[in-house]
Amino acid sequence: MDPLCATDASGLKARTEPGGGVVPDQPWTLKSSRLALHGAVFGGVVEVTTSSGTAKRVLKFTVDSIDIGDLDMSTIEYNARTTHVKSRPGSTSTMRSGPIVMYTESLTGHLSRLVGVPVPDVGAITLTPDTLPKFLYDLIGKVPVPLDLELTGVKAVQAGQFGGTLKIPGMHLYTDGEPYDG
Repeated sequence: MDPLCATDASGLKARTEPGGGVVPDQPWTLKSSRLALHGAVFGGVVEVTTSSGTAKRVLKFTVDSIDIGDLDMSTIEYNARTTHVKSRPGSTSTMRSGPIVMYTESLTGHLSRLVGVPVPDVGAITLTPDTLPKFLYDLIGKVPVPLDLELTGVKAVQAGQFGGTLKIPGMHLYTDGEPYDG
């Protein structure tokens, strides 16, 4: 069976995060030309709570560091305006001083490297709490195995992220009336 083929994970019971795993009510969306997760340990499907008390199923990743090509983050504000944070075009933003805990609602991109080994492009893969590639599904409940993953053409919807120090070269922060894509 193809290790990248989608596996139904909707029936998995989500573990409740210790300490409540409180995340913002509104997720944010990251678009990136290249996203590299170094030393990523897949924590499976977990349940976090938003600041208003709503439970949310997410994927948990704990990583040592992250490289983000052409960072483009956005979220919707209370006044229906979209707030954007972008890096200088062609730059790589970094997150260091991990561990970094990511609570991900969805992650879509082309897997380009796995443990540093280039992989052939098989098209975009999407990870959600209900659909996972077989190789990640098979890691649930196993001994945590750190992996280096790299994806291109990325769109990630993040419920929350904790830890690390983010550096954004040429950071540009602005708000506009564009529809939020998340």
